[in-house]
Amino acid sequence: MTVIALASAKSGGVTTSALALTLAAPRGALLAECDPAGGTIRTGFLGGQTAAATAAVGLHQLAAAERGGTLGTAFPDHIVPLAGDGAVQRLLLPGLTDPAQAPGLAGVWQQLVLLWPVFENEGVDVVIDAGRVLVDSSGSISSTRYPAALLRRADVVLLVVRRSLSAAVVATPVMQTLRRDLAEHGTGADALGLLVIDEERAPTNSELSRGLGAPVLGQLPLDHATAHALTHGPTGRGISPRADLLRHARSTFEQVNALAARRRLHLSPAGGRPAFQGVSGG
Repeated sequence: MTVIALASAKSGGVTTSALALTLAAPRGALLAECDPAGGTIRTGFLGGQTAAATAAVGLHQLAAAERGGTLGTAFPDHIVPLAGDGAVQRLLLPGLTDPAQAPGLAGVWQQLVLLWPVFENEGVDVVIDAGRVLVDSSGSISSTRYPAALLRRADVVLLVVRRSLSAAVVATPVMQTLRRDLAEHGTGADALGLLVIDEERAPTNSELSRGLGAPVLGQLPLDHATAHALTHGPTGRGISPRADLLRHARSTFEQVNALAARRRLHLSPAGGRPAFQGVSGG
């Protein structure tokens, strides 16, 4: 099982990228919609036509379960199908229905980390849509308004950045904050990578990598038709697995899995998943 967290310095691009990765995952995948600004998949990609459309299902309901000590047993009830793909599972933990619900989830994030391993035996990877990184007044990632614990325990953290100089400038302080936070509270800053959304011809991948201090693990093309279907819901024959966006997402998943495997060997010489005991959850 590989746990991948996607975040951004500025709103836009994370949910579409997370959806593309989930649909293109080489095996089953769970998309956890943990953006504190609220979820859009149930009304967008799913079009309000599935069990995810009901407010009785989703991340916001887990706060009450966590306070009542029943999160572990309630959790499976809030996982819904995302897309049919034969024997391969594509699952969704729907996000918040109102950003005002986010502060109530401060106690849920760490508990979710402990629940991810239930997918290990199911052959399911976890993709986390963490939205825009929120920084508190001290210059640290907010652990009360933002799912910092999920990033700190992810195998790989991808900062989604558009290929433009202005986006790189905005991303620079966020990348510095992420690097410091993962080094001090997580499993190390080497978990960081970039997922580049193509726009302009400059800067190049190598320039982005040098400027932001992290490798480019993937790039997604400007495939407007597929991006529109991921945002607003597919029509007609649905989304082709041969679409440019999904083909590039599959390549990105390969790079992410390779980095995750290297990190697991480094963090756990026996080759198992990293042991997190003693690592601050913040």
